[in-house]
Amino acid sequence: MADPHIHSPMDAWDYLTVCIYRSGFVLAAIFTALLPYYPDIAQTGLLVAAVFCASSLHLYLKNFRLILQFATWIALLCRLFSQPELAFGGALLTLGGLCFKEYFCFRILGLNLQPVFVALLWGSVVFEFSLAINILSAISAVLFLLLSIQKWRMPLHFDIGDKTKYQV
Repeated sequence: MADPHIHSPMDAWDYLTVCIYRSGFVLAAIFTALLPYYPDIAQTGLLVAAVFCASSLHLYLKNFRLILQFATWIALLCRLFSQPELAFGGALLTLGGLCFKEYFCFRILGLNLQPVFVALLWGSVVFEFSLAINILSAISAVLFLLLSIQKWRMPLHFDIGDKTKYQV
């Protein structure tokens, strides 16, 4: 979220990308909750969620925007070259980083720790520690869900903010 008091003019692409970005968190909540039961489908779904968020990211600072988008591009390449664990890690890196960013907008308890939770979740999946997968996927899914609800409750223009501040 940028500056809520600023209402830059929005075109159709702005509305579309904000909806795609917010939908990414909805997908993240759903597929994180499904991770203990359908790991392959959930990992693919989380990669799609990361693509949704990274492709439509409205973030002023170019360096941070590119790091989060680059992690998703690497994840897609890893998936293409049959490295699903690395692809899953790249998707979680993007989603966890975005949750950390969104924490400063919403102050949802625990959201600032989401990068730690998803990192531990990734390690639990890689090392097949099922108890940790169950616990961490539940925590992460709830945090993604709370963030999704908060994002969809606010006006769309809040995600865009002041278009003149974006670093190109």
